[in-house]
Amino acid sequence: MTLSQTALGAVVLLPLVTSALSLVLPPAARRWVGVTTAVLILLGTTIIVAAVAQGSVQELALSGHAPPLGIAMRADGLGALFLATTAAVGSLTTLYAAALPSSTGVRLDGDVPAAGHPGFWPLWLGCWAGLNAVFLSGDLFNTYVGLELVGLTAVGLVALGGRDSLTAALRYLFVAVAGSLLLLLGVGLLLAVTGHLDVLRVAQTTSELEDSGPVLMAVGLITLGLALKTALVPLHRWLVPAHAGAPGAVSPLLSGLVIKAALFVLLRCWLWILPETGDGQISGAQILSWILAAMGAAALMIGGATALRQDRLKPLVACSTVAQVGYWVLLLPIVTDPRAEGAVLQGALGGTVALALCHAVAKAGLFLAVGTFKEIYGTDEISALHGVGRDHPVLVLSMGLAALGLIGLPISWGFLGKWQLATSGVAAGHFWIVAVLVAGTLLSAAYLLRAVGPLLVEPEADDDARRSPHRRLRQVPRAALSAPLLLGLLTVGTGLLGSWMDQVLTVGVPW
Repeated sequence: MTLSQTALGAVVLLPLVTSALSLVLPPAARRWVGVTTAVLILLGTTIIVAAVAQGSVQELALSGHAPPLGIAMRADGLGALFLATTAAVGSLTTLYAAALPSSTGVRLDGDVPAAGHPGFWPLWLGCWAGLNAVFLSGDLFNTYVGLELVGLTAVGLVALGGRDSLTAALRYLFVAVAGSLLLLLGVGLLLAVTGHLDVLRVAQTTSELEDSGPVLMAVGLITLGLALKTALVPLHRWLVPAHAGAPGAVSPLLSGLVIKAALFVLLRCWLWILPETGDGQISGAQILSWILAAMGAAALMIGGATALRQDRLKPLVACSTVAQVGYWVLLLPIVTDPRAEGAVLQGALGGTVALALCHAVAKAGLFLAVGTFKEIYGTDEISALHGVGRDHPVLVLSMGLAALGLIGLPISWGFLGKWQLATSGVAAGHFWIVAVLVAGTLLSAAYLLRAVGPLLVEPEADDDARRSPHRRLRQVPRAALSAPLLLGLLTVGTGLLGSWMDQVLTVGVPW
């Protein structure tokens, strides 16, 4: 067994084991277990990404039996990039939670434990194991199992927000279960039609079918379930209460990472399974792809307009997620367009992945910064935080860097994604994509300016009030302040790695 194969199993098994182990440890010791796990996952992820970057798909046959008799773990370019982003965001959020335990949750009686909420570390490490399992699973059933683990632990993390978050957590639970049920129905139908669960074998078999209608039905069921999990408009009403009501260390995980698992599976099904299904399937898939693209365009408009009306920072940032999800489905009409060639498909995929992973990094940094302000002052009301940038320039700088990526300004990762998606749309004759990207960019700039701008403007008051307009509730360690700043720098810095990321993404693509 090679080092990269060992790492494939370790990045899934390690957080699962430490999640169980943390249940029997004292609350203070759980933080050290979480940080140690994050360091080891970073090491394992680096090994996997380095191996994939050399141009080969990394595969591990569990129990020594290859598919179809056995189960394979597989890291291609798409999975490696999602895995690396999860490791970066997860590690920095883990550092933040360990340095600021009060951000991990509130008891039902309203008490904030000094060592942090005891349920955070088992739930978060279990969620991390599920995320890595989704990105590395080679078959559809284990993908479903990973998504279930992610969904159930995410619901538990939302509930750590205290009594006020229980309603949002319950609603999230219903959505997660409904989405998983639709996904399982689709996977079962694909198994019945093809006789396989391994993604590559399913794709090979569906391309040889004479009647591809059942495959389209299966992918349609899977897509509907995943649309629920990603909160694609109009299936988005659960997201804002859940993400805004979660504790400060949980919101970045939900918005930055959890919904990316569903997006990853969506891309896997549409790009690996659907394009190989023949003319009849493509015709039906085109209709579905245009419906989803229309939902994406509506998400950009509705989410952006809703964010502009918010008077609190956390709901504003959560509404931004509703809007940003819309970018991730705009490529589907290109995917189902028979005129689109491999280079165009590669560009559309590269742009979409760049936008999604930029959102993961930037939104995590934005939520951490906003959550820190709430930890310091006990509120995220925009009107109550006028001028706090004078006392906390690092936090405001972090928010500004994250905003650059979400808006898509040069040289950020978001700019790279929008440029690739726009040029691919023009090359395929889908000029409407450019108009949607421009409209989404303008709305993003408007609501992010509404979030950051007031923090830089002094409140209207007399000189004594201006010198000390805010009442601090607690001090924040420097280690906690460094996490959102590093995520902000990562949002901008990754824009310089566009060529390398495109090269990695070509490893294992189906065309």
